[in-house]
Amino acid sequence: MLALLCAAAAPARAQAADSAQAALPGAPADSAQAPPRAEGRLDKPVEFSSSDSLIIRLGKEGESDEATLYREAKVVYGDASLGAHAIDILFGLNELRARGLPVDTGMVGRPQFSQGESRFSGVRLAYNLETERGRVVEARTRVEDGFIKGGVVKVDADSTLYIQGGAYTTCSCIEDPSYTLRADRMKIVGGGEWIYTGPIQLFLFNIPTPLWLPFGFLPAREGRRSGPLPPNYGEDERGFFLRDWGWYWAVSPYMDVQLQGGLWSRGSWQVRPQYRYNRRYHYSGILNVDYSRSHRGERGDPDRTTVNSAAIRWNHSQTLSPTANFNSNVNLTSSSYLRTVSQSYNDRVRQTVESSVRYNKRWPSGGRSLSFDLNQRQILATGEATLSFPNLSFSQASVTPFARGGGGGRPRWYELVSLSYSSQLQNRYTFSPLPADTLIARGDPEATGIAWYDALFSPADYRRATGLRAPFDLRATHNVPVSASFNVNRLPVINRTFRMNVGVSVSYNEEWHTRTQRRFFDSAANRVQTVDVPGFFALRQFSSALSANTTFYGMFPLRVGRFEGLRHTVRPNASLSFAPDFTGGFWGYTREYVNAQGAPEIYNIVNAGVPSRQAIASFRVDNVFETKAASEDTTGTAQRRTLQLLNADYGASYNFAADSLRWSELTFGARTNIGQRFDFSLRGALSPYAQDAATGRLLNRYLLSVRRFRPARLTRFDVTARTSLRSGGRGATAPTAPLRGSAAFPAPPGYGDPMLGPGMNAGMYPGGAAYDPTGLGGADFRIPWSLGLDFSLGVTRTGIRSFPRAVLNSTFDFNLTPRWKVQGRSGYDFSEGELVTTTLALFRDFECWEMAFNWTPFGLYQSYSFDLHVKSGKLRDLLRLRQPSSDIRGRFGDAFGR
Repeated sequence: MLALLCAAAAPARAQAADSAQAALPGAPADSAQAPPRAEGRLDKPVEFSSSDSLIIRLGKEGESDEATLYREAKVVYGDASLGAHAIDILFGLNELRARGLPVDTGMVGRPQFSQGESRFSGVRLAYNLETERGRVVEARTRVEDGFIKGGVVKVDADSTLYIQGGAYTTCSCIEDPSYTLRADRMKIVGGGEWIYTGPIQLFLFNIPTPLWLPFGFLPAREGRRSGPLPPNYGEDERGFFLRDWGWYWAVSPYMDVQLQGGLWSRGSWQVRPQYRYNRRYHYSGILNVDYSRSHRGERGDPDRTTVNSAAIRWNHSQTLSPTANFNSNVNLTSSSYLRTVSQSYNDRVRQTVESSVRYNKRWPSGGRSLSFDLNQRQILATGEATLSFPNLSFSQASVTPFARGGGGGRPRWYELVSLSYSSQLQNRYTFSPLPADTLIARGDPEATGIAWYDALFSPADYRRATGLRAPFDLRATHNVPVSASFNVNRLPVINRTFRMNVGVSVSYNEEWHTRTQRRFFDSAANRVQTVDVPGFFALRQFSSALSANTTFYGMFPLRVGRFEGLRHTVRPNASLSFAPDFTGGFWGYTREYVNAQGAPEIYNIVNAGVPSRQAIASFRVDNVFETKAASEDTTGTAQRRTLQLLNADYGASYNFAADSLRWSELTFGARTNIGQRFDFSLRGALSPYAQDAATGRLLNRYLLSVRRFRPARLTRFDVTARTSLRSGGRGATAPTAPLRGSAAFPAPPGYGDPMLGPGMNAGMYPGGAAYDPTGLGGADFRIPWSLGLDFSLGVTRTGIRSFPRAVLNSTFDFNLTPRWKVQGRSGYDFSEGELVTTTLALFRDFECWEMAFNWTPFGLYQSYSFDLHVKSGKLRDLLRLRQPSSDIRGRFGDAFGR
């Protein structure tokens, strides 16, 4: 007791373990070697301090001794810490009681309690040192980015919290939040990952709402946890729906599964599982499967239709070894899915669907590589599709077989000869359906519904849809290029110094085919018949080329302001290529038949290009104009920075083997970037030949001979000007509204999710489109405004017709107020006289809430959507009012004359 009195005499910190143990009877002398705690004993030292005083009251016989710490009082016991204006110590009960000092403005020294990861403040607080349990009246605590208020909170020894009269919110203004989830009873399990409640109700400010649930469990921490996914609701052409509800399963730290589905009031349904996996530096991937059955129209209607739509998307990236990797990007999607099911704007305007799977192996020491590919491409508008599988490729890097093994000296010309080798084995499936009118005229209208994947496994369906018999084309290709390059320092004729690079190359190509074809005119059917002849056939071709290039400079001593000098770099390149006429009878690659008019027709006996004689000379000149910007730093040292002012190029070719029109078009282009803000480019083409005024057919006459002082005719011209402007940011303290967040309740994947490894496409997540149907991206209120403009002007002349184009596209983003933002994407087609597809988005930041309204008023995919949700990633999808993208054609269409 004397030790405690000495501690009280000094208002400074008193923290001796032996003093605390003397105050609490039964404490062991050495806590580090304390025996198991018996009843009424403590197994850890009690540390206490105060900035004012310690008053001890000795109880009478049968009463407990008490002590009180005043002003900035603090008691620490193990991982439990208690601070307040005043703390009472009840020695007989081993209990601490804390209280604050009421003042006019509230309370000074509000009791603060922490144990493990739990942090609390309250009006009154009690803690038992022996049972390690506490009780807080009018408690306040924070769990991650959420806040909890409770009438009474009890803290268990394992940090489990029991709350009576609890309210949960993510608003930082805990005393008067904009919303709370209230329940008479709450429980937070030790660790604080989940909050379990009894009947729970949503209050907006202090106004109760009809949103009431018999029980609830709320995520208290960000991260991946298994749990249900709340549905989205709305209405579209298929009726009222509940969509995207399901279950999220965090299988392990390396993988998770998401099962979602949807139901519509008119009988439609949808199933959408997703599987993700990611192990850093090894592999990562995401697999999405989406199947829906859509009914359009009411039951019993004669025009009621049913459409089955499917989409399979698989993205995978894996490093098998330092020299081997495997990648896939599979997108097997039906056009009905893209047009009717997907909510993504990019999906709805997509014209092609492509997939690829690739395995690659390298042997760096030998310069060899081997790859195995699968490629698929589908054109949605026509139904055409191609599939290459298997596709095996091997390549050998160039080697110099005649080079000497060692020694110096200048190499001889033959030592510079290098050769390489590449081969490819390809099995190609091509599906090109006949027009619907042709199939109906043949009496087979059902063939119009045959898809490429149906015909892939059914030869009969392939013949019905395409009219062809052989769906597969198997071939092997071998290519052996031989080349040599030389440096010329002096021209041999004029004996002047002139540096030039000269290259000579010869390429040998051989293709192996498993069948050839024969054609003849069938007079009875009045059409050309094709017959396949099985058997091995080799198509051998070769070509040669000679090229030369050099570089020279021109310096102009100009000075304009801080810009010093002008340098003009010229890089001319000329080449000459030659190949014999492989269509001649000597090679045996072609045959002929007599057509209906009795004239011979030449055709290739293999499905490959057989070139005629070539002797082409071509040239190209690249020009670069540069200057230096001079400036001085703070020390007065001159600094010079090179700036590119203009890049320009032009080129053409001349075919000596052609019987007419030997000159190609002269192509030209230029590009400049002004101040890193404005990008300007132009491309065009000029033809030197005249054309027939009535038909537009090219004539084998130079335009200069027909029209004096006009050497060429413009056939194509395009000018594009782009700029992107934005204001400076305001810093991180400005309010933000990241609509592209992904943390649905409890933890679904999405944008920015760490499960999405390198090379994975977050856009493959089907739910992503629901957060941002406009494709504009989320709102960032830290940037007051931004503007992007893209103007393209061009004309293409084909024959006697001209097709002008003039389109202005823009993207804009600006804050109406610090908490209102407008985003948009629009444009105007001057040649068509109409607006291009326009999307508008309006955002509002409400401290704890955020709102977004998206509208597409023009084009084929007119729609609108409304979204209001809390900012908290844990409750974003639980507390959300959403009207998903709905078709507005027929609702607003009349207002725009559509």
